[in-house]
Amino acid sequence: MRRLALLLSLLLLAAAPLRAASVEEEVKIADTARVLSTLRGDADRLARLLSDSLIYCHADGRVQSKEVFLAAVRTNRVKYDAYDYQETKITRVTDDVAIMTGHAQLKASMGKEHVAFALRFLSVWRRESGEWRMVAYQSSRLAEPVVVTAPVSKPKS
Repeated sequence: MRRLALLLSLLLLAAAPLRAASVEEEVKIADTARVLSTLRGDADRLARLLSDSLIYCHADGRVQSKEVFLAAVRTNRVKYDAYDYQETKITRVTDDVAIMTGHAQLKASMGKEHVAFALRFLSVWRRESGEWRMVAYQSSRLAEPVVVTAPVSKPKS
């Protein structure tokens, strides 16, 4: 009888949805998979991480739907070589919605041209059918840092 009770308890535990991770941790995991998929040019994996209603706003002002964004990834017109976060913050809005903000350094190549730039971004994540998917993304390119030096003193005559 004890074995049956133990077996039933184990079955109930296995069948119950476990949410050991917080919303913030779950979104971080999903976003890490998104970034790695982008770097690898893996549009099929990336498609599972993006909502069908995605609105993707690039730093240059272009706005793309999920289909258009994935088509661009598939063509490899732009190849991301690095996507390094300098800071991130994930804010839970509800159990199924979170906002991620941050600062990132990117390196990309377009044919023989290579670019490196910094941006600030905001992304909105929503749990859809039990999976976290990015619903919206907006980024703004940051200006190159300005180096300020002390004024040079004129020699006294």
